Amino acid sequence: MTACIALGLIAETMVFVMAGFAWFRSKGYTLAEAYAGAVVTVFVIFSLIHQCSLLVGSPWPGAIMEASVLAAVLLYRRRWLPQVRTGLESLRAMLRREILPSWIILTAGLLMLGVVILGDPRAAFLPSNPMPPELLTFGYGDGQKALAEVGPIPVLNAPALFFHTVRFGLAARACGFGLLAYMAIGCCAYALARRYAWPPMALTVALLVLSMPRLVWLGLWPTSELIGATAVAFSLVLIYRLLEQHQPADLRLFAISILFSIDSNAMSIVLVAVMVFLLLVVMIRRHGWLLFREMVVARPLAGAMVLLPVLGLAQVPVGLLNLAHGHPLLGPRVAVDNGGIVEAGANLVRYLFASVDATEPIQKMLNWLLGVDLHGLLAAVYNALVLPVFTGAGVQASFAPLFSGSGQMAFGPFAGLLVLPAMAHALMRGPRRLKALSLAWVGYLYVAALVAAWHPANLAILTPLFAAGGFVVAFSLPPWRLRRRGMRLLQIDFALLLAWAIVRVAGGT
Repeated sequence: MTACIALGLIAETMVFVMAGFAWFRSKGYTLAEAYAGAVVTVFVIFSLIHQCSLLVGSPWPGAIMEASVLAAVLLYRRRWLPQVRTGLESLRAMLRREILPSWIILTAGLLMLGVVILGDPRAAFLPSNPMPPELLTFGYGDGQKALAEVGPIPVLNAPALFFHTVRFGLAARACGFGLLAYMAIGCCAYALARRYAWPPMALTVALLVLSMPRLVWLGLWPTSELIGATAVAFSLVLIYRLLEQHQPADLRLFAISILFSIDSNAMSIVLVAVMVFLLLVVMIRRHGWLLFREMVVARPLAGAMVLLPVLGLAQVPVGLLNLAHGHPLLGPRVAVDNGGIVEAGANLVRYLFASVDATEPIQKMLNWLLGVDLHGLLAAVYNALVLPVFTGAGVQASFAPLFSGSGQMAFGPFAGLLVLPAMAHALMRGPRRLKALSLAWVGYLYVAALVAAWHPANLAILTPLFAAGGFVVAFSLPPWRLRRRGMRLLQIDFALLLAWAIVRVAGGT
């Protein structure tokens, strides 16, 4: 019975995604942009539906809305199915043109899909619980509790999305949300990289992003961290589209997407502010204030229709309910460290060290070939150069280097070797919008280092940076710097890392 429910939810989700894909394609989005937009839109719809049910305290409002939307999508299937067929034909043509990277990504997706389907959908092993325990009883059911008994309600964006499966006693991954979000991040990386590179390099950059072990881990065991990173990556795509086409619909969709990235982590709110500021700067600098104002007020009826979802995604109802009962605005308080510039500098160095993830196999290989303990070497460098300067400033837990496989998954060797140097290169030598984007990420990291005390869980702060910003590598590796042979070598390296990550993560299921 459990497997049948899981398969039914997967089928329902795929119908929604295909319909969303067709709608975005009809609006002129590319294949990659349309898929990413469809995934984020479906996530938003499911989240808002279940937020209504949780806040009202009854499953019926959500069930009626879900059934109504599904019925409408199936009723008009003749309008969107041709777009899906055309998209599949275009995808097939790409698979024939760019054989190696395309088939690596496709094979990885199929393997991860097999893990999702064959794994126990009731499995409770999660990197972090995506559904706060109090919400499992708050709302409705035999264990229904009053709001005053539950305590502060956390941000409901991603948790309400996961309620789509949790309401049936299934794990968050049972519906394939993690795999959909993981592939959407790859599509966003490809769509953004295409602004600076030809398809072979853009696919290589997408493969680079998808090979990061932490994203593979989250793809199989999704949490709010992955959902937020997906929304941020799609928001970046929308910023580029607004610069190129300045469509009011893209501006409204940007508001929905970036607000959906808010979770109980205070840094998600900081990132929303950074992305909105980035949009304002690049739009006004490129097109001027008057055009931006015209886009905001264009089609007031459509703007009014978006206002209600925007207020829901901004968690206004949650904030009002918490304030009414004397709780913090957005749920449990967040541990912060406002010790000043010294603590911020110390944490920035720690983030840099945390980005050096050689993975466990490379560490063992170096130890076998050269007798070098990379973990011990990095720890010695940190203790000799960093610790005497900053001592224990800005820490909530002791710092130690991390390698994927020996502990929680990090971002792999190429995050530090390629992505961070590419961002520095774009900041110094890139075009205006890349400079603005790189500066925005620097600002985000500085605020993160200033606000959040260091803890190993702070790796989640870096996930949007590498997931949404990894495409910058396409600017730093143009064809005259990286020949075809070098690109193939990179693709093979990314494929090996991706294969290891899938095997390692799947082995823990």
